[in-house]
Amino acid sequence: MKLSSRWSWPTSFTNSSWLIWLGLAVAFLITHLIGLTGLPVFADEAIYIRWSQLLIDDWRQYLLFPLNDGKTPLQIWLMAPLQLMFANQLLAGRMVSVLTGLGQMLAIGYLVKLLGGKTKTVVAAMVMTMVLPFWYFHHRMALLDAMMTLWLTVALIGVVRVAQLTDSKQLRQLKWSRLVGASIEWLTSSRGWWVAVIAVGFGLALLSKLPAALLLPAFFLFAWLPEKLSLPGRVLIAGLTGLGLAGGLTLFGLLKFSPAFGQLFNRSGDFLHPFSDVLLGGVWRQTLASTPTYVGYLTAYLTVPLIALNIAGLFLPQRKRVFHLLFWSAVLFALPIVLFGKVVYPRYFLPVSIFLTTGGALALQVAIASIAHLKARPWLKTGLLLAVVLAAANIFGSSGQFISQHLLEPDQTNFVPADQVQYLHEWSSGHGIRQSTKLVESLAADHTVAVATEGFFGTLPDGILLYLHQRDVSNIFVEGIGQPVRSIPDSFADRARRFDQTLLVVNSHRLDMELPPESLLAEYCRPDNAPCLQVWDISWLITSQKSSASAIK
Repeated sequence: MKLSSRWSWPTSFTNSSWLIWLGLAVAFLITHLIGLTGLPVFADEAIYIRWSQLLIDDWRQYLLFPLNDGKTPLQIWLMAPLQLMFANQLLAGRMVSVLTGLGQMLAIGYLVKLLGGKTKTVVAAMVMTMVLPFWYFHHRMALLDAMMTLWLTVALIGVVRVAQLTDSKQLRQLKWSRLVGASIEWLTSSRGWWVAVIAVGFGLALLSKLPAALLLPAFFLFAWLPEKLSLPGRVLIAGLTGLGLAGGLTLFGLLKFSPAFGQLFNRSGDFLHPFSDVLLGGVWRQTLASTPTYVGYLTAYLTVPLIALNIAGLFLPQRKRVFHLLFWSAVLFALPIVLFGKVVYPRYFLPVSIFLTTGGALALQVAIASIAHLKARPWLKTGLLLAVVLAAANIFGSSGQFISQHLLEPDQTNFVPADQVQYLHEWSSGHGIRQSTKLVESLAADHTVAVATEGFFGTLPDGILLYLHQRDVSNIFVEGIGQPVRSIPDSFADRARRFDQTLLVVNSHRLDMELPPESLLAEYCRPDNAPCLQVWDISWLITSQKSSASAIK
């Protein structure tokens, strides 16, 4: 398998087979746009979409508002224009990820081509990016991980090109004395723009989500991509890579002009164990014990055969170096999450898919070629080839099953347990949010309505507020009052008395006060007997609070 040394987009992307790539793009959009809002809004989605709406309302105040919650703002910025283009706010938010996924599919195809993939292998890799559950699901959610992963892929493409373009006759025997001069020549030639690609890719990845920094060590592994290169030549690759990454850090560093920059790192303690606790306090024993669970996330969402192909690639006769670089890059990214993670969800591992999808597609190509040239009995060759075909069929078949179930019955999506809790069963699931908002709007058609919700941000009240953006809300007031709901705060009650009707929107397991059954207006239950979202009419309670307050006075 020969590495591509062409500078431009692979020729197969510009010749008569362009219909294939156009067909893949159309197929991607169709499969990802159908039923895009079938799964209710997720808590983090509600927050991000709401931030983008606040940005529309007052960009000076909210341009860098996400920094206060430890988030970088790129995806929020990109969501804002689409909020103005679509009437369905959730659709608009998720559309950004769909377009991100389309770019990701093209980027994976290019990366596979650069690493020696033939046209059929490129197509296979792109289809994998289209249908594998890990990719498919996150390219349909208004979350930050897909955007970060796309820009990390772009940065990786830049790193690979730097390594390949350094592997030339002139530089293979590079001497230490020529290192500085060679670096200057490299940067001032037309090749130098690949360093800029690294900078832009890595910088935008950091502006998408901070964990992009976890891939820093893996980028330097690709200094060993060329097979025949002197040590000074590898140092040249590492230096050029480092220069590009430094450019990305500089781009990210522009956020430091914001007074909220320091807030970016204040919430790390919510998700990560301290370094000293892990390495000196023995916490690593607890965190590493969860490794089988995390591997289970990958086998469930990337399929067992794809993982097996990546492992097999480490032992295949051709291009072991490429397979090792891809595999260990995935490990290097995942290891800090495994080791230091306090709260770890499957989506945190999404960037691992870059390496495992690329490695799996290339391993499929090498395995088929190796079997074809194997000097063995026909029945053995047929058996091995059948095993590879069955592995590929399992990858695409199980992916198709996941997609069909997700489209036809979103509440029965085959999530791993951690994601079932997040997206289907707990308060973070937005089941009933859209319906509750429509109920509020219908009631407010002829009188004023005040709405108290559990929580202060997240699914509630942001889930309701996002659907009311740029609507006539002159008759509606929505405010979060925290959780669990044990009473109605006087501050809310005082304002609610100016409205004709007062509602409480709360999850059943977060309601810790007695309310008469006849006050329940609506209930929207989650699947598998999980808690329900309830809408209560508490107008009588607001009135009684006023009477009690008057009596006390």
